[in-house]
Amino acid sequence: MNEEEKSDVPSVEAAARILDFLSRYKHKRSTLTEICQKLGLNKSTCLRILRVLKKYQFVSYDEETKKYGLGVYLVVLGARAAEFSDHLEIVRPYLRRLMEETQLTSVLLQPASDHRLMYVLKEEPDVGIRVNVTLGQYFPVTTTSFGKCYLAFMDKTKLDQIIKEVGIRQFTPKTITNVDELRENLKQVVRRGYAVSYEEHTPGVVGIAAPIFDLNGRVSMIIACLGVAAYVDEEKITAYGEKVKEIALEITKALGGQKAQDQ
Repeated sequence: MNEEEKSDVPSVEAAARILDFLSRYKHKRSTLTEICQKLGLNKSTCLRILRVLKKYQFVSYDEETKKYGLGVYLVVLGARAAEFSDHLEIVRPYLRRLMEETQLTSVLLQPASDHRLMYVLKEEPDVGIRVNVTLGQYFPVTTTSFGKCYLAFMDKTKLDQIIKEVGIRQFTPKTITNVDELRENLKQVVRRGYAVSYEEHTPGVVGIAAPIFDLNGRVSMIIACLGVAAYVDEEKITAYGEKVKEIALEITKALGGQKAQDQ
């Protein structure tokens, strides 16, 4: 963090960083030492912050393992945030319709930062074989169909900056890791109006996503459906893609947004 980015309330920022850190699956149970080392925090300062967070049940602490995790009160806050968020309530019936018409797990994502996207809503079909998702899960913007939708309508300067900062991590043998290939793929997303990720992030999973735009024509959210790759052929991908795009544009209009001009 440079001088301009330093917070006026460092303890609050540190608390936010701790909660964000513990929200990631690989760090969901961490010791004080692990938290301090990963976040570059002073141990005594970190311990004081953790004690306050524990007092308000924002974090939990296991005496036996000496590890911290997210606290139960965050479940309440998360539910209240979803309840009080008007745009999520507007999107919910559209998401349910996408699930019903495709019989695939349908999700809504929002940027958690310029570098990551996060599940904020989901509708899962009542079928035997489906993709299960967890609300709050993060994804890097340089992978997945979600990330492609987020990047495709971005101006070139910002796109270059994000690719440089985030990099392109290989999750499976099918992950696009070549920058030029990724750029060509993003151009295709703009032409089609939806993005496809066929086992690029998770083996056996296909994702089809479309962008939702704000009033300035910027991508504010992404709607997607997720299926088991073995049951989704090319013809179905095209049909699902058109359906996701159609519903994404309906949501854009419902929220007062407007489709971006082609880049």
